[in-house]
Amino acid sequence: MLTALKALLIETLDMSDGVSDAEQDKSVTRWSKIEDYLKTHSFIMNAGVRELCGISAATANRILAKLVEEGKLIKCREGGHWAYRLNDR
Repeated sequence: MLTALKALLIETLDMSDGVSDAEQDKSVTRWSKIEDYLKTHSFIMNAGVRELCGISAATANRILAKLVEEGKLIKCREGGHWAYRLNDR
């Protein structure tokens, strides 16, 4: 019985990518908001992400860093501050 339970747990963990459906939904929603904003603006800053998504500065930093890592955004300087533009490869 314990061996079967252990095997089931291992299989379940192997199938999990570590990101829950709710976290994935939030990520997609946030990217959609940022992308829509960038359709009418040339760049976005941390404060803009905080306002759009209702999140903290630290969370906005993590989101922006992830989007840069994924190649969706490019980090640049705008008026002495960090800003992010769409990556128009």
